Amino acid sequence: MIISQTIINNMIKNRIRPISVAIIKRGNKIFAGAGHDDLKNEDFYRLAGGGIKFRESALQALKREFREEFAAELINIKFLDVKENIFTFNNKYGHEIAYIFSADFKDEKMYEDKKYKVLDRESAGYAEWVEYNNSLRVYPDGAKEFIK
Repeated sequence: MIISQTIINNMIKNRIRPISVAIIKRGNKIFAGAGHDDLKNEDFYRLAGGGIKFRESALQALKREFREEFAAELINIKFLDVKENIFTFNNKYGHEIAYIFSADFKDEKMYEDKKYKVLDRESAGYAEWVEYNNSLRVYPDGAKEFIK
């Protein structure tokens, strides 16, 4: 799952967290991390990406996060939109401003059908290729309108 300690810390501190995420597609699948909210008993998927650091652009953050989390480079990056994501996760409030991009992996090996462990120390979990359909819960909110 791509719910990091940073996300949880920001939820506890009542901070708005700016993030950059990418919609990466392979046929009818998207690259995302699985998650589960125990209190809502909700399974969901979160697009890969992460937090934007002070004095870092959304694009720089997106590239950095993929290098840190998956040792992967992105190409064909296109800005799509900015969405506000106000949510609860396991009964804790969260608030994100999400910069949403589309992109491709530079390395074709990243398109193999397997789980990819998140490499950075703040996150636990993995991302994988998930078959997309309209009933799939995908976060951040508003990203689904760009997945077709």
